[in-house]
Amino acid sequence: MDSGHKRILPIMVRQNGRRQISSTVLKALDILDCFATEHRPLSVSQIAEQCGLTRPTAHRLVTTLAGRGYLTTTADGRYRLGSKVLRLARGLLDYTSLPTVARPILSTLAQAVGETVYLGMLDGTEVLYLDKYETPKSARLYSVVGTRNPVYCTALGKALLAFLPTIQRDDVLSRITLIKRARNTILDPARLLAELEDIRARGYALDNVENEEGIRCIAAPILNASQYPIAAISVSGPETRLTDDRVQDVAPAVKEAATQIAAQLGFGGGA
Repeated sequence: MDSGHKRILPIMVRQNGRRQISSTVLKALDILDCFATEHRPLSVSQIAEQCGLTRPTAHRLVTTLAGRGYLTTTADGRYRLGSKVLRLARGLLDYTSLPTVARPILSTLAQAVGETVYLGMLDGTEVLYLDKYETPKSARLYSVVGTRNPVYCTALGKALLAFLPTIQRDDVLSRITLIKRARNTILDPARLLAELEDIRARGYALDNVENEEGIRCIAAPILNASQYPIAAISVSGPETRLTDDRVQDVAPAVKEAATQIAAQLGFGGGA
């Protein structure tokens, strides 16, 4: 009969034959919500104040949440979110699926600009293509879903690199050999690093015929709540159509689409 997990709190109670929401559960959820906005460890007193609870009630609830892994204690006795919350978040992302969430936005972007749109994520020193959306006007490009390209010469890759934490970015760069793939491939490590700084400042990356002859790409990162690049999207097309002036027109749309995807994933922001 016992599955190994004792049910501590009822989600619903019945009163006069009708289901009522449990106020205890709501208080516990309010506590978890505190950490979504604070992004720092909190003491029991701070939690009680922010959630409008008495200190004994807050202490009882955080102890219960910590016991089930939803909170964990720091060395100084404060509380922060625990590993169980991460498991729930991973389950949500598995359920919603990044490509599934992104696809309608990719479609809208592709239709708006009339070019091929990609979704990709970092995979070691390469970009893994997760989705691709083409329109009748799109140039037929060789990159397809499931394939990979180097990070250093693709707009997707540079957008991801630019927004990585410095230590992780430098680790990726240390494992890359810069090889010419098209006429404008950047082969100077110092120049590549300077470009990554520029990309971070302006919020989008440009592949200026660096990976495939005749093709330019514009990419923006999809950032989580910690401003970490979980993925990126790009618009790719012939350099004859993606002129410098058109890049300036398309780049804001790419950044906005990345922001929308981040918001749909629950991060409330993006590039």
